[in-house]
Amino acid sequence: MYSLAKGGGDNINFITAQLAIGGFFFAMRSCEQVQTPVPGKTKIIDLDGCTFRCKNKREIPHSSKYLHTAEYITITWKDQKNGIRMDSRTQRRTGDPILCPVTAFAYLIHRIRLTVPDYNPSTPICAVYVDGCPRSITQEFLRNQLRMACQLGGGKEAFGFEPHEIGTKSIRSGAAMSLFLMDHHPHKIMILGRWSSEAFLVYIRPQVLEWTNNMSHDMIRFDSFTDITRTSDTAGNASWLAPQAFNGSGSILVPKLHLLH
Repeated sequence: MYSLAKGGGDNINFITAQLAIGGFFFAMRSCEQVQTPVPGKTKIIDLDGCTFRCKNKREIPHSSKYLHTAEYITITWKDQKNGIRMDSRTQRRTGDPILCPVTAFAYLIHRIRLTVPDYNPSTPICAVYVDGCPRSITQEFLRNQLRMACQLGGGKEAFGFEPHEIGTKSIRSGAAMSLFLMDHHPHKIMILGRWSSEAFLVYIRPQVLEWTNNMSHDMIRFDSFTDITRTSDTAGNASWLAPQAFNGSGSILVPKLHLLH
């Protein structure tokens, strides 16, 4: 989406790409970042809900020309689907010139301050000013941009799924899947995405090949589940013991599970 958004700056496609990038790092629902057909309980993130901090954790005002160099971005949800109000999450800059939550939100805020007349702390991050009228980027437009990027990027042959299979929920599910594939604990994923239960597991797609990467190898690497308190069972036969100690030096050795014997 970022690459296809010609012109950059205040181009509507470029703005939408930055919304998608920023939303991805916080596993956002579409109703939290763009205008939906029927407004729900969840409030769209506004300017007041975006806080930037330097490496020393001091807050950087939105008016600063160095906003994009911040080390941290904190997003606060004033109200959301799970009923928790004033809920905040923080992400750190990635160092990537494009895929970074700090630079994405810094751009969105800087753009609004420059181009949207009469903006205020309650102005949503999806606000735009088109043909002299205040407007908001919609859920439908975001979804269409996601699908177009998939189609122009190669469609099913490149990604393994068709453009019509993508929706705005793909941003939220993609965030959960990316963390899961990097072996982040489910509880951490729940905290970032503000899931109050393990319902987020519906976003994990077990058919993805990367999910099973090296699982078979890992399944034969671990030591057995032999009770390590029974030292007499292992003391007389050192040939079938694991080469490493269990739980640090001085601990007894744990027998390996030898599948071929």
